[in-house]
Amino acid sequence: MNDEKNRNIDILRTGPFSWLKRWSARWSLWPCHFVTSCCGVELAHASGCGYDMERLGTLTMGISRQTNTIIVEGTITRKMARALRIVWEQMPDPKFVNVIGACGQRGGIFWNSYHITHPHTIVPVDFFVPGCPVTPEALIRGVRALQKKIEGEDRDTIRFKKANLQFKERKKNMPPTSPKLLAPTPLIRNDIPGGVGWEDGDELVEMVRSR
Repeated sequence: MNDEKNRNIDILRTGPFSWLKRWSARWSLWPCHFVTSCCGVELAHASGCGYDMERLGTLTMGISRQTNTIIVEGTITRKMARALRIVWEQMPDPKFVNVIGACGQRGGIFWNSYHITHPHTIVPVDFFVPGCPVTPEALIRGVRALQKKIEGEDRDTIRFKKANLQFKERKKNMPPTSPKLLAPTPLIRNDIPGGVGWEDGDELVEMVRSR
């Protein structure tokens, strides 16, 4: 598997126009989505207008002969292992593989099933993107990791930044505000003051207590 993985990088790093090949491959990662689980729905989120993953050059294709990247999204059973290998062999060189989600890495909730196999034993995997399900940010980070690898940065794992969040202590606990009801006209709000008496309710409480 390592020989096949290194061959794809050697194709981009050799020849008089190696810089042009790396530049074109970096901004034209056309993935073929191998969806076998629920992580595929997150790709629609990542490709939408909010994150716009296509701005990185990732154009989703449905035909393996026109792609150069496989994104494995879910558990790979022994039955699907043959299909994954066939799709990978149909792709032109250089080609890359990203596996997303817990199911693709270790089988997820099916980790101890008799029918589960691991993608890295079938095709050479470049990066594993963790998550259950993966977030759109993680998917974009996986694409960026492939781009950096094509440019020459040797890295086997995706490094996530650590966020140091500082929490401020509140000096005084503020009492909750009264609930607000929306009138039929959305621009009008009716404030309900707290502690409003209810005569019938008060009489009922007194009657229960007296018994």
